[in-house]
Amino acid sequence: MDQSFYQQGIAEADAHDYQRAIQSFDQVIAAQPDFTEAYYQRGLARFKLNDLTGAIADYTAAVWLDANHTRFYFARSLTYLNQGDLQAAIADAEQVIRLDANHAGAYNLLGNLWQRKDQIGKAIVHYKKAAELYLAQKDTVNCRRCMAIAQQLKPKSPDQLAQSVAPIEMGEFLQQAITKAQRGDLGGAVEDLDWAIQIDPQDANAYAARGRVLEKMGDTYYASENYQLAARLFAQRGDAVMQQSMLNAVQQIKRPERHYAPAPVSRPKPPVSSGRISPQVQDKLRQLVGYDRRIASDLVEQLKLKNPGMSEDWYWEKAIYDLERDRR
Repeated sequence: MDQSFYQQGIAEADAHDYQRAIQSFDQVIAAQPDFTEAYYQRGLARFKLNDLTGAIADYTAAVWLDANHTRFYFARSLTYLNQGDLQAAIADAEQVIRLDANHAGAYNLLGNLWQRKDQIGKAIVHYKKAAELYLAQKDTVNCRRCMAIAQQLKPKSPDQLAQSVAPIEMGEFLQQAITKAQRGDLGGAVEDLDWAIQIDPQDANAYAARGRVLEKMGDTYYASENYQLAARLFAQRGDAVMQQSMLNAVQQIKRPERHYAPAPVSRPKPPVSSGRISPQVQDKLRQLVGYDRRIASDLVEQLKLKNPGMSEDWYWEKAIYDLERDRR
């Protein structure tokens, strides 16, 4: 009988008849006071009717019965936010992350909450983490949105503060990175371009721009890789002019007379644990991460910490295996 009333309540909630749904869940809870899902579903129905106090009471009852369920804390956090109790909302969202470190929605919510409390630095960190997790889940819409918000929240120069801030589209995001490079902020430009490429790994213009910035920084090896990938993407687009431009840029880098190219002896050699890295293995991993050298390096370093003493190739091949497995 309890299950019958519970299913009836679910059907009524699906039909947006929340008042009847609450009555059905009342009967379930009266007969079985430890029916956790009934409290949660009744809380959702009360939330829909703007009974925020009642919804919080139901979510709290669900938490008492099952303190390890992220849905209950997340729903209560959203309700606290609607009540205006930001500190309680933050506490519940942080509990969600303690239970599930990869909960993109909780990081997104925390970004919003810290933004409302004018803790902009914390908001940016949480929006960026949410974007990273959404990207891993292939949710590019939410990834772009979180990155756009994080970008807007970054401290502005005086001339930027004098202007109204509009939502950032990807084209503007790319142009912003190019503007940073023109102003001499090469590191900031590369960081923005890294994000742009993670969001859209097929953006030929982003690879071309990152190649130019890296070349200005003197990192000709990775600049060449970016130019070559941009050339392949332009070729796939049928843009022969830009393809040739990128190939020309690769050839220009190889010329010794380039006055800003660093001498090969000045480039430090990365430490190698054992064995020898094959160029094929390196290139495959870099392709999988969109030629983002920072991501590739981080993946390899994490594996070295977890599995000390293996050959260098083993770490790179394991990173490739893990990435391909996770994307299946």
